[in-house]
Amino acid sequence: MHRALLLPEIVATILETNSSSPGFLHTCLFISKTFSEEACRILWYACGAYCFAEHGTPNIRHLAQIAIRDTERAQYYADFVHVLGFSEEEKEEEEENEGDDETCLDEARWHKELASLQFPQLQEFSLQESSNATELNAGEFIMHYAQPNLESFTVYQGSRISDALFDKLTESCPKLKSLHLSKISASNLSKDGLIRFLSRADALTALVIQNGVHDSWSYEAFEAIAKLPNLTYIEIPDIENDWVNSVHRANPSTLLFPKLDAHLSTGISERDLECLAYHVPKLEDLSITLQNLPPSLSILASASNFSLLTNLKVEFGPRNRISGSDLLLLARNCPLLSSISLGEVDDSAFSPPGPAFRPSTTGITDDLIDEVAQALGDSIISLRIIFDRSDLLTWNSILSLAHYCHNLGDLTISCNFNWQETMSGTFENTFPVLENIDFIFDSILRESQVVNYDEAMIQSCAQKMFELAPKLSVFWIDGANESDSRWESTVQKTFYDNWSPPEVTED
Repeated sequence: MHRALLLPEIVATILETNSSSPGFLHTCLFISKTFSEEACRILWYACGAYCFAEHGTPNIRHLAQIAIRDTERAQYYADFVHVLGFSEEEKEEEEENEGDDETCLDEARWHKELASLQFPQLQEFSLQESSNATELNAGEFIMHYAQPNLESFTVYQGSRISDALFDKLTESCPKLKSLHLSKISASNLSKDGLIRFLSRADALTALVIQNGVHDSWSYEAFEAIAKLPNLTYIEIPDIENDWVNSVHRANPSTLLFPKLDAHLSTGISERDLECLAYHVPKLEDLSITLQNLPPSLSILASASNFSLLTNLKVEFGPRNRISGSDLLLLARNCPLLSSISLGEVDDSAFSPPGPAFRPSTTGITDDLIDEVAQALGDSIISLRIIFDRSDLLTWNSILSLAHYCHNLGDLTISCNFNWQETMSGTFENTFPVLENIDFIFDSILRESQVVNYDEAMIQSCAQKMFELAPKLSVFWIDGANESDSRWESTVQKTFYDNWSPPEVTED
């Protein structure tokens, strides 16, 4: 068909040809209306640059620009929206052709334009992190999205959260199941405002406010959370000394955290953690932040009381210590552990709780790690153990893990060894699925061990790493000396030289 015949002309020809048939035009109108409604229902189910769907979704910008021109038309589309997600804007095709501008605009800049719209079917609302998100996602701007059918309200970065927002969530969102507030600056939320919200939030199943409401945190807020009937996932500020027992004594006939089993992240002392284990014995995922608590000496022993634990992460504060016997107790008492993270430090961590520290140790030896590896066995998938000293463990610990932990896919470990010697022989045991390795060396200690290896030796040792871990794809050395760095880069280059993208098979 010639391209001169455009769609309107083709449609007109069809209609005129069949217009004499009884009911034909009415049927066309009905079909067109139905197609329009169904297309809008699918297309506008989600709105946002990264609300992924096979058919693609409109960006926030698209809805905002329609609202600027015709609010009534924009409202027609807003009525279909169930998922609203703000992130960095996608570039339009014509913008991509104009050149590479590294400046990414934030979809949150359109809050004012969307304020004229209602979202009667909105169920999921989210605001992602960005360079401008703190100012753009202020409480007075995002309160508008507390709509009547909302089930999930997520703010990964924002500011000026106030009582008004929480009161609006209480009054307007009876179906709210998930509240997530992270990296909130200059919060104006009062302690009473938080308590008022929590005391009426029985529908909540997930609550993440660990670094969103720090200045509003109180014993009364913790007590209200402990009594919520449906919470399975919780991230909250520090549980201070004896709070768990105090709530139990004040409410002896009330089950505390009656459904908590999926995840808990908080700061808590070893004593209170032991008390908590009595109330939530089915907890599977535990993340502990100790940065702002008194020094801890036996947090792993307390964590070992959660016998169904599958994931444990501990961020340590200053003067914290862990013992080898407690690490072994944890491994033996929690046979389902698939992920352990001890001593990781994120210098960019939001405060509170703020940056963590590497713990000191007692009784951490190669023999101890051998026993731990036996206890963990095939259940462990990710193991990250980082201490304030890197001279406690040697290559023997790596070999023990290879011997017993056949499903280990991610390993970060403080250690020290001569890789020329360790790579010279054959390996009795290997890591069949290990993909990521990060050796944490002591840079001062390594500088005193500098040896000038030739390129052939480095290349040989790099190849041996793939005999040890055939699926290795990520290899890092922290605290490396010059020779270590050359070995590291050669391992990485060897992987990329031999890597080929997986074949895509069509169904």
